Amino acid sequence: MFDRILILIGGSPDDRYALDYGVALARSSGAETHMAAVIELPTVAATIDEIKEVEEERRSVLDEALQTAREYARTAGQPVTTEILIGPLVDTVARAIQKRAINLLVIGKTRDSLDRDYRQLARRAPCPVFVARETVVQEFVGAPENRSEHWEVRRDKRVRIEGSGRMLQIFIGEADRAQGRPVYELIVERLRTLDLAGATVFPGELGFGAAGRLHAASHRPWSHDRPTVITVVDTREAIQRAVDRVSDLVDNGLIVTSDVVIIKYAHRETSATTAAAS
Repeated sequence: MFDRILILIGGSPDDRYALDYGVALARSSGAETHMAAVIELPTVAATIDEIKEVEEERRSVLDEALQTAREYARTAGQPVTTEILIGPLVDTVARAIQKRAINLLVIGKTRDSLDRDYRQLARRAPCPVFVARETVVQEFVGAPENRSEHWEVRRDKRVRIEGSGRMLQIFIGEADRAQGRPVYELIVERLRTLDLAGATVFPGELGFGAAGRLHAASHRPWSHDRPTVITVVDTREAIQRAVDRVSDLVDNGLIVTSDVVIIKYAHRETSATTAAAS
């Protein structure tokens, strides 16, 4: 698991995808989180005053973007540090990664393909790079030597999961809380970071557990909280990783697994995934 994450902020709508994924991953893994924005100064002939003007304009935009990012992380309960770097994007970010011993870079993009600078950054970054998008949970890009079997899995490899598999079911109460948040939300966030095939939360109408206490929907007169089941289906290895990752969150509940036969698992392929693989 990654323990030092760098989230790249650019002052654009793309930031929200990097923040959403990077902060959630950091929270679930207990990682140190740093956010950085880069000011690229003109490389063509320019006066000192022109260069200074560009720097001031970009700094104003990026200061605001980092403030928004810090507030987002604070609301999510994730401590962060931030800084503005000055220099060419690729070299500057690569140096920051080495200086801070970062082992994951997260960037956000809405477009189907990365622009030239981001492609170069992905190839030259001395650590894995995740691209977070609106329609794709994550894409792994970067130099082959930074890849690992666990983190290399992308959605384009999951088009045809079929045959023997494993199902995980977690039974908890809807009102169960940890870290000031519903336990089912924390569990789903952690499962999402494992690149599982998917997870679904099912609220129940009525049930009871080992203590014999009734859990029911709120309209019931004896209601406490609804029984809730989180269900995941994936390969045996993936389900074991999931069990190991979320067991500590279940203080009052039940975790079970069972063998299943996966008849079909499919999703709509996107050009974004194909672009990241190139």
